[in-house]
Amino acid sequence: MKPESHVLVRVSNAVIGALVAAYAFPDDLLLGPILVGLAVWLPWYLTFGVASGVLAFINIACCNWMQQRWDSWIHGHGAKLEAALEKRRRGRLLRHPLAWITRDADVWLTIAAGLIGTVIVVAVARLAGSKPIGQRRIVFASVAYSVGFAATYTGVGVGIASLVRAI
Repeated sequence: MKPESHVLVRVSNAVIGALVAAYAFPDDLLLGPILVGLAVWLPWYLTFGVASGVLAFINIACCNWMQQRWDSWIHGHGAKLEAALEKRRRGRLLRHPLAWITRDADVWLTIAAGLIGTVIVVAVARLAGSKPIGQRRIVFASVAYSVGFAATYTGVGVGIASLVRAI
């Protein structure tokens, strides 16, 4: 490869990594209001179905990208985070939740992802367990989070639409 292509690969990985982080952390602030607005103007079943499918696809894509680039990320920026997590893993507060996430049980990872977010849970599970998360677990976690997210914000939009019609 030419030196220019190495720089281009690093820049594109940095941009995609920033987009994954931008999706993973403030998704309630960005995507939630959009879903509420769509649920007010469109039928709830259309909003819910399309949002669930699109969000599941995005979650799976983000998790797969993160897992493919994991080694290069962990040797750079993730080393500090891994050291801090190792220290907390032995503490009283996070010992049990981290044990649940890092077990090979699909149920615990799916529940955690449904409550917290798929990308965050997969990153924590990967940091805590230091082995790749299986594709089946990523799909289960992505569907659980996406359906819950879409249901919550579609329900809020339906409630607002009903309230406006009642007034």
